[in-house]
Amino acid sequence: MSICCQSTTSHGIICLRVTNALDNIKERFPLELSNNYVKKVLAKKWRDHKSNLKKEYFKKNISLEEKL
Repeated sequence: MSICCQSTTSHGIICLRVTNALDNIKERFPLELSNNYVKKVLAKKWRDHKSNLKKEYFKKNISLEEKL
């Protein structure tokens, strides 16, 4: 499974941002990590962040009037 396609990742992060994040990680940490591993970790963190936002802000039982 490819984490990064032509325009966006499967989780909505723009590939340029993923590439920039990889470059920043490689600059900061002199570890020999594969790009695929780092991309998988970034994707997991992004999914967790989206899940936390949904848990915190999404309310199913709100009426349309309350939403507006």
